[in-house]
Amino acid sequence: MIKIPKFFHELLGEYQTKSSLVVIGVFVLISSFLMAVLGYDQWKELLFIKQLVTWLLFLDISGGVLANLTKGTDLYYNDNHWRRWVFIAIHVQPIILSWAMDISLHYGMIIYVYTLVCAIFLNLIRNYHFHSLTAGGLTSLGLLIVAYFGQTVPFFALTLFTFYVFKVLFSFSVFHHRSKSCTH
Repeated sequence: MIKIPKFFHELLGEYQTKSSLVVIGVFVLISSFLMAVLGYDQWKELLFIKQLVTWLLFLDISGGVLANLTKGTDLYYNDNHWRRWVFIAIHVQPIILSWAMDISLHYGMIIYVYTLVCAIFLNLIRNYHFHSLTAGGLTSLGLLIVAYFGQTVPFFALTLFTFYVFKVLFSFSVFHHRSKSCTH
């Protein structure tokens, strides 16, 4: 296990395995390359500041998709209840992305509000046996909403909205490393 510097605890937890860090890094690199190539026409015309914001959002969201599935991050947020609530509250990326990519703020607001409400609900039922199943259902419904909007938003934004819903509702909101027994 590798001890993670305190500054990065919110992203990676207190400890990570080398293999987890490698998989996260490889995923971020490959997905960034693909987005740079496949979404080039959609981000190249943006103002530099909007390009920068869009790419920072991409790095945060794509890294979080996998980091939140790791044991280190999962246990960190399980042991720090109030930080879980802060994590849920501060993830306003769809709204920022809508601004950065010149998309109607309504799309970002709808995706953010849906994800926020579902993440709050999932956090409240975290210790029930049907938690993971419910998270899978709510994540799938969220992806359906994203797919619907995907008809009118650029591929780059569609991908980030998809990653965001998965990251917050399934990767983050599910406690993946609990023992086999549940209390409810």
